[in-house]
Amino acid sequence: MDIKAIIFDLDGTLLDTIEDIADANNRMLRKFKYPEHPVSSYIYWIGNGATKLVIDSLPKTANFSEDKIYDYLNTYSRFYKKNIANKTKIYKGIENLLDYLGENNIHFAINTNKPEAITHLVFEKLLKSWPFKFVYGENGEFPKKPNPESSLHIAHQLGVMSENILFVGDSEVDLETAKNAGMHFLGVSWGYGNHKLMIEMGCERMVDSPLEIIDFIESYQTT
Repeated sequence: MDIKAIIFDLDGTLLDTIEDIADANNRMLRKFKYPEHPVSSYIYWIGNGATKLVIDSLPKTANFSEDKIYDYLNTYSRFYKKNIANKTKIYKGIENLLDYLGENNIHFAINTNKPEAITHLVFEKLLKSWPFKFVYGENGEFPKKPNPESSLHIAHQLGVMSENILFVGDSEVDLETAKNAGMHFLGVSWGYGNHKLMIEMGCERMVDSPLEIIDFIESYQTT
């Protein structure tokens, strides 16, 4: 494997965002007089885009009309944008990993199901110091992961073949995206995904720290 570029997931991979997401959605639920949820519940709902997270958090008695879902989603997004990085933080070791990639001329990008406007807000707050080539969130231009179109578009923009790209993520959605795009996959254990399920789905390698990603890259660059 000749790794020429890396595509990262965002939530649960580069950034620990779960508390700010839970706080914003619970404020939305409180506004509409629906029951709130502990942060631990949101771990099961994150990763498939904001609309699905909002819908999954609603009680069965909620109004699920199209107009009302739009209202819930806009309310959640408004609360989240106001408090985009209150508790969100970069995972320990990610700074070192990104420094390494930049110093070794390995291109890197972000591909997330997080709405693009929110993605860029949190990116500007916490990640703009590093030379990411592209930052793609959900914007309607491409289907959400695990559809591979956005990842393949990034590959095309980078001028790198899929087989030379390492997709790094914390969830089964990321694993399926990498498979569908013909890219190599490296799972991370510090995120929100179901690691047992990922292994059952064919995840061959999972690392426990960002520094292990450096070791993984170097083991292939020198063979």
